[in-house]
Amino acid sequence: MSEKIVFVGPPKAGKTTLRKIFFEGENPTKLLEYALKPTHGIESIIIKLSKEIGVFDLAGQENQYWLETEKKTIFYNTKVILLVIDVTTPIDDILDFIRKIIKIRNDLTPSSVIYVLIHKIDLVKKNKLRELNSRIKFALIKETQINVYFTSIKKEYFTQTFSFFIDILKTCLADEIDHDKIDFNFLKEVMCLLFPIDQETVISRKDLQVKLNRSKPTIDSMIEHLIRKGHVIEKGKKKISLTDKGKKHFKEILYNFSMENFVEIEKNFKLTKTPSEVKVPPFIGFFISDKCGINYVTVELDEAAINFFLGRDFKEKVKKQDFDLDLISGFVSALESFSHEINIQDLTGLELKGTNLKMQILSFDDYNVTFFTNPKVNMKPLENKIREYFNLLFKKYRKQFDKVNQTGNTSILAHLSKSEREWLKELNKSYEDRLKNLEFYDMNYIDTLNNQLDEFYNEINLKASEKLEKLEKLKKLKADLMKGVAEDNFDDIKSISKKAQELGLKLT
Repeated sequence: MSEKIVFVGPPKAGKTTLRKIFFEGENPTKLLEYALKPTHGIESIIIKLSKEIGVFDLAGQENQYWLETEKKTIFYNTKVILLVIDVTTPIDDILDFIRKIIKIRNDLTPSSVIYVLIHKIDLVKKNKLRELNSRIKFALIKETQINVYFTSIKKEYFTQTFSFFIDILKTCLADEIDHDKIDFNFLKEVMCLLFPIDQETVISRKDLQVKLNRSKPTIDSMIEHLIRKGHVIEKGKKKISLTDKGKKHFKEILYNFSMENFVEIEKNFKLTKTPSEVKVPPFIGFFISDKCGINYVTVELDEAAINFFLGRDFKEKVKKQDFDLDLISGFVSALESFSHEINIQDLTGLELKGTNLKMQILSFDDYNVTFFTNPKVNMKPLENKIREYFNLLFKKYRKQFDKVNQTGNTSILAHLSKSEREWLKELNKSYEDRLKNLEFYDMNYIDTLNNQLDEFYNEINLKASEKLEKLEKLKKLKADLMKGVAEDNFDDIKSISKKAQELGLKLT
């Protein structure tokens, strides 16, 4: 067994249901109708992807044994700890349980990642979710290697929950951090590392390890990297401090970004998608900014489209002030500047997921283009085409961009807001046409395919003859779909789609 996932949480939180749906291909409709019997002891399965992943489901009734006795050795060498907690649990109890798991992780398996799933969110109102999200994030603001997601297997939330489990599987498949590639979590953690060093003249590696709850090899790796870049210097035995260069650059980066703001911006792009009757288009808009974070031009499908989709409840009129897009430009600039300092090539590939959209960044020689898209969009198949378009755009309007650089007058480029809106509409049409022809897939397509498999499941379930055999085939198809998306294996997804269509013909 190459990697290990451990499900843990209070009784009746939904651990076994989630395991059966996402790792064993069970039908969520069926599991919503019929309650599962409580798990006793440990239930485990092996998932075979590019690595073997062992999934261990710990009985909630026996948490005292898992967390307080020698049985906690079950957490040794775990890649992912999946903590599932019912959303109706009192907030203080939620935080107490999370802290227990953090302590277990720090003591026994410090390199593992914790995913906290606040589950069954269909049972509470949105204002309750906002309050929970705010309190949990604030309580964990200085913690690392921990992600908080709000989940449900009800239809309106299912796709988002599915995507969370894809993220979890990808964590298991990923090797150690590649410092030559952009990684937002890595950037955030290096910033978290520099912050306590800046607060004290000299600090030991051990104290940093305690403050950041990171493993010794991870702390050592980041420190050695920063020493090579001239930001940090050894001071005596295993003690370090910032160099003058490190202090100067770190203070410049944090001038407009306190640690709270840094984490807050990330948090705002990781909220669960709320159900809505409004269709979110593939590409909502983009803005072009320079390397200093100054926004030159904003292009949107409709006026104020980005603000409309950025974390809004579509059914309510907006009462609060519009989100300041310039703040994002500055944030992107700060991230890029810092990524260059620690020898990361550029920000291309950085994604931040939001309530109703996703932010994706393309980095060019002199400018950054920040796209706001539907959270389910797969931008990769169109990236070369989009890059070519912007290279031509910067060449065509070079004199105007240069003049903005010289004068600071961004109104010189105001005409692009209208002309590039037409290109944005064409980009949306091209994306949807290619998606219909199955030239690539995105999470919308995966959602449709998964729903189709569930419909077949329900129909077969009503038939007596060959029912069990067909149900097992469908469960395998659903489990294979999860694996195919996790490994980004388009051939496997097309094969599953074909088998689903063949099965559909047999059922008609």
